[in-house]
Amino acid sequence: MAVRKEQSNDAPEISRTKQEWIESAAYLKAERFEVAGALFDVQNHELVAERDVRKRLAKYKGGE
Repeated sequence: MAVRKEQSNDAPEISRTKQEWIESAAYLKAERFEVAGALFDVQNHELVAERDVRKRLAKYKGGE
């Protein structure tokens, strides 16, 4: 009998403003200019989820 293990991720996703993401580029293992480039079309006051930032950053760097 196989038991399926549920992955529980109760931690809320981090959302920050564009400037906060740029300042925390090291957290994303990226350079500040890379984060700024990936978020070029985001308004300064707009909150962006970490998942979206990582997806945009990967695309900016030439992935996906």
